[in-house]
Amino acid sequence: MPSGSAVKARILGPLEVFVDGTRLEVQGGKQRELLAILLIHPDEVVSTDQLVDDLWGASPPASAVKTLQALVSRLRGTLGASADALQTHGQGYRLEVADGQLDAAAFRDGLEAGRRALAGGDPQRAARLLEDALALWRGPALAEFRYTDFAQGEIARLEELRLEAQEERIEAELELGRHAAVVVELGALVTAHPLRERVRGQLMLALYRSARQAEALQVFQDGRQILGEELGLEPGEPLQRLERQILEHDPALAATRGTRPSYVPGAVWRHPRRIAVAGGLLLAIAVGSALYAGSRDDVAPPQAAGARSLDPESGALLEQVSLGTSPSQVAIGEGSVWVLDADDKTVSQIDPETHEVVKTFSTSSTPTDIAAGAGALWIGNAGRSGDILPESVSRIEPDSGDIIDTVEVAGAPGGHSYGLIAGLSARRLAVSPDAVWVLGADGALARIDPRSNSVVARIDGLVARNVAAGEGMVWVGEEKHLVEIDTVRNAVVRRVPVDASLYGALAIGAGSVWFADAENGQVVRVSTDGKPRQTAIELDQWVSGVAFGEGAVWAVNEVGDVIYRIDPRGGEPKRIAAPSPRGVAADDGIVWATTSAPPSRDAALPDSVCGKVFFGRDGEPDVLLVSDLSLKGDSRVWGRAMVDGMRYVLERRGFEAGAFSVGYQSCDSSTAQASGIDFFRCASNAKAYASNLRIAAVLGSYNSPCAYAQIPITNEAAGGPLAMLSPSNTGEFLTLDADGLYPTGTRSYFRIAAPNFNEAAAHVELAHELGHDRVYLLTSEWDEYGPLFQRTARATARRLGVDIVGSSVFDHEADDYSDLITKIEKRRPGAVMVTAVLTEGAGELVRGLHAALGPGVPVIVPDGFRDLDDVVALVGRATDSLYITEYGIPNAELPPRGRQFLTIFTATNGGDSGPDLAASYGAQGAELLLDAIARSDGSRASVLEEIRKTRIRDGIVGSIAFDRNGDIRERPIGVYRVEDGAWVADRVIVIPPRSSGP
Repeated sequence: MPSGSAVKARILGPLEVFVDGTRLEVQGGKQRELLAILLIHPDEVVSTDQLVDDLWGASPPASAVKTLQALVSRLRGTLGASADALQTHGQGYRLEVADGQLDAAAFRDGLEAGRRALAGGDPQRAARLLEDALALWRGPALAEFRYTDFAQGEIARLEELRLEAQEERIEAELELGRHAAVVVELGALVTAHPLRERVRGQLMLALYRSARQAEALQVFQDGRQILGEELGLEPGEPLQRLERQILEHDPALAATRGTRPSYVPGAVWRHPRRIAVAGGLLLAIAVGSALYAGSRDDVAPPQAAGARSLDPESGALLEQVSLGTSPSQVAIGEGSVWVLDADDKTVSQIDPETHEVVKTFSTSSTPTDIAAGAGALWIGNAGRSGDILPESVSRIEPDSGDIIDTVEVAGAPGGHSYGLIAGLSARRLAVSPDAVWVLGADGALARIDPRSNSVVARIDGLVARNVAAGEGMVWVGEEKHLVEIDTVRNAVVRRVPVDASLYGALAIGAGSVWFADAENGQVVRVSTDGKPRQTAIELDQWVSGVAFGEGAVWAVNEVGDVIYRIDPRGGEPKRIAAPSPRGVAADDGIVWATTSAPPSRDAALPDSVCGKVFFGRDGEPDVLLVSDLSLKGDSRVWGRAMVDGMRYVLERRGFEAGAFSVGYQSCDSSTAQASGIDFFRCASNAKAYASNLRIAAVLGSYNSPCAYAQIPITNEAAGGPLAMLSPSNTGEFLTLDADGLYPTGTRSYFRIAAPNFNEAAAHVELAHELGHDRVYLLTSEWDEYGPLFQRTARATARRLGVDIVGSSVFDHEADDYSDLITKIEKRRPGAVMVTAVLTEGAGELVRGLHAALGPGVPVIVPDGFRDLDDVVALVGRATDSLYITEYGIPNAELPPRGRQFLTIFTATNGGDSGPDLAASYGAQGAELLLDAIARSDGSRASVLEEIRKTRIRDGIVGSIAFDRNGDIRERPIGVYRVEDGAWVADRVIVIPPRSSGP
């Protein structure tokens, strides 16, 4: 072996060659052809005559031999440290490639190993070996040489071997009883290779075992017709024999692995002698469902979601009215009780005397809020932008339910809005006797005259989140202030600072403004006469909705399953149990609250938020996997692709994880009213998961605030902490210094997405890779992760020798950025990092930087700039110097196994691969969880421990192992730029373990 570095080459796709891990750029068509010929004959001497024939064909130039010698010399120069690998042997040349360093050779070895394992009776090992071998393919073999004569034979041979490997892998899958999982793939192969009888027979067998006998026989008839028309032949004897066996229901065709009895753990089913040992585990998960199923006569019938009326004095339940799927806000007025269901886009009218539903009618648009008064019912309508603030208000006739008029309020500005957390019972609509008050999508307060149905005044200069009217007053809640509105002059009277974040609702009564401080678990009273006085009433964390009426303050806690009655004169608040109460109203001698269906310990998760169990086998699964993702609003395209990725893996695995059969339910943590993730829906879902003992693990949640609500609940689940694995959370507060989120003291949350502060390290790495070692750092005063980004950026800069030439904190609402831009310009940075989310102010700042510094100075931003429409609108032409980072690996940059997955997934998904960081991450999460369940004894504690031990090499999204906090050790960050009006993946930067800390 030559003394230089080894050559590594790839021909199963575009030609690539590496030396010491560095990809070499082999220039020139003839030089690349020479390299390809030598790689087709690795470790063989290829004669000069053959090389000349292959390179120039039947008419080589007179100088062909000398030109060949020059090509060899240049190729040796390109190989650099590995030049000695290209050897001269007499009248020929030999390229030495070590074992395992040529992908085609590694593929052939893997194919043979898989065949041996299958012949030796080990289909599980065979399937794994063959899948690994096929993962080496990155596209058509020798793709760029498909029209050259010298490559035709090798391309045909490799493609035939690839098809044989697919057939062998499918054979292993069929022996493992995974017939349902391969039907779609086989259908595609039969379409592509209609004359290939082995894959046609495999499809017939898979269909027959999936109880699709008629389709199996039709596949045979289709093959017979094609063979007859094109070749004048009948199908071969093996295919004809298979048809007869299907017609006769030959027992020999049955799957080699039978169907397990329902609710019995696979470990017991496969190894009966282990029953005594496994018996204690039955209570943990697998038989838990059977116990509940077997004793349903003793269980009270489940309560449906709906509205309940309460006694104003005692809080006792008077009546429960079943309604829709997700009732949210409730209003009393115009002689009725009105309940809004944003998911169904309906309003239900309830007779307060009979407690009967008078009618339910559609709102036609996605409703955000409801209020009754001034002679009408008023509905806030979300705009097409998906904002949670209304862009218009509809006036509805109470008697008929007809929309009389719709009043436009204001469209949403581009970018992000701070301080808005969906699902905390904020009210954006309030009615006084002579006005309707609405917080528009621009944050201003609009006054609508109910006589003319028009906006008659606007109060600007607010960053409003809530509005309430009562006792002749109107008050608005900003993040850190209560704001009193002069209803005569339509102007701000005063701002009252408060010691809490006003995320919950407001109410007015007893000469005070009342608001819910959700995070601190208080309802706060602020007196309105004279100098405001604040009094906090201690309740429980996540109290949110507040209303005043019937001489009391009423508050709800959707997470805590409680309604509170607070006497304004003092005394201990009264707690009233209710399942996930969301909205509350009190007036006309009654109190009404909306509630969800309580969590069930039996087989059913709430069908209002979870789909049917996905399980392609007979009977019931031993355990369940659940995903908790956003399936509404702007993020639905990611959520749905993740669901499809999970379903794909479950089918491919035959709904099996080692000794256990596994079903899957997709659950939605979003609401239409929130236009995405709803904080309290997240908590409500978590309660259902924690209570259902069949659930072994949860893939989710989709975003970090949702996980913040869910982790403490699932951590205290019945049967031990319930493992959560997120494909997309990035908030550092979930894993760093987060012991308070884990009440049991056991960490039960993991994620395969890099924490957000790692983007700062990627920003510095990117600037360095682009050749810019002078970087200016900008953070936002509104972003809580600003200091963490700064520390991470500076630590990375020291490691790389990058100079942070300056840093500043900017205000998203500044009137002008010219002084800041001048300051940055004087420092002559090669790149600027803007670690903030996109707002109108941030967009203006980026435009100014582009104009001052020019397109040669890249502006690097985090995933808060992900929405391309907003970027184009707010950043404009400055996009040509913009780079955006995002956790994870884009589809275009996936490793070999990820690309193989995406190719097959796309083919089976109607040609749609979904967006980046979606299907691949859902599939990887499903594989990880299934593998952990397979290694476990079936208990929640065991599944959790096996997730913690995870070690994945060369997975769909690369290699995965977790640190003690639950974060991945190697953290890939995707880099994008704008090209032809779309985000295009530029590269992936992997933050190594030693550099991944803050």
